[in-house]
Amino acid sequence: MTEILNAVRGAITLDIPALMRFRQSENVFRRGLTILVLVALIVGAVAFLVDFIGGLIRPPLATEMAEIQSGIEQWFQFMPEEGAAEFRQLFLPVLEDVLKIVGDVAALPTRLPRALTVFFQALGRWVNRPLAMLGGFLGYGIWVMLAAKLLGGRGRLPEFLGTAALSSVPYLLLVLERVPCLGGILSLVAWVWGTIIWVVATAVTHGWAVPQMTEEGAVTGYEVAWGKPILAVLLPALAVAVLVLIGGISLLLIILSAIQRAGG
Repeated sequence: MTEILNAVRGAITLDIPALMRFRQSENVFRRGLTILVLVALIVGAVAFLVDFIGGLIRPPLATEMAEIQSGIEQWFQFMPEEGAAEFRQLFLPVLEDVLKIVGDVAALPTRLPRALTVFFQALGRWVNRPLAMLGGFLGYGIWVMLAAKLLGGRGRLPEFLGTAALSSVPYLLLVLERVPCLGGILSLVAWVWGTIIWVVATAVTHGWAVPQMTEEGAVTGYEVAWGKPILAVLLPALAVAVLVLIGGISLLLIILSAIQRAGG
C-alpha cells in the first residue's frame, strides 16, 4: 500500500524518480490497473449518489422532453440558414414521434418500486465506469506503445501500461464533475494533467529518461528527451481527431445533400 501511495504522490507531482521506482517494482501492471479502477470507483461513487437522489426527485418526463427539444433547436443554429428550416420540417415531426414513444414506455407500470429501479440504474452506471475507463485506457495505451516503438522506444508493454495507468490519478478531481461550470473546468484540468503524466510515463518506460550519475554511481537526476514521448502520446490522438473530422464533414455533406434533394 505504501508503494502505491508513493506512486500516486509521484504522479501528482510528476516526480520522475518515483515513477522510475514504480516502473521497476514487482507486479507494476497489476498495481497500475488497480489504481485506475480505484480512481474510477471513487469518482463513480459520488456520481452514483447524485444519480440515485436525482432519479428520485427528477422533473417530469415532459420537462426533460422540452429540454431535449431546446437542445435540438440550439443545434439547428449551427446549420446553414437556408437548410435549417427545411431540415427542421423534416426532423422535428420524427423527433416528436420518438419522444411520444419514449413517454409511453416510461409511463408503463414496472414490477419493481421506482426507487429500486432508480437504484439499480445508478448502480449499473457506477459499475460500468471503471470498465469503460479501463477499456479506453488499454485501447489508447496500445496505440501509444506502438508509436513509441516506431520512434525507437525500448519499453515493455506491462511496465508501460502499469506506469501509464497513473495518468488516471488527476481524474479524482471529477468527484465534483456534477457541479455546474466547475465540473467542466476540472475535467479539462484532469485531462491536461493526465496527458502530461502519459508523456512522463512514456519517457520513463521507453528509455528517454536517462539517469545522471556521480563517479560513485549515485543518481543525481534525469535528463529527459521530451520530443519523442510527446510525439508518441499525441500521434494516436491526432489520428483519431483527423478521422473524426473527416467523418463529421462527410456526415454534414450527406445531410446537406439530403436537404437539397428533399427541397428539389
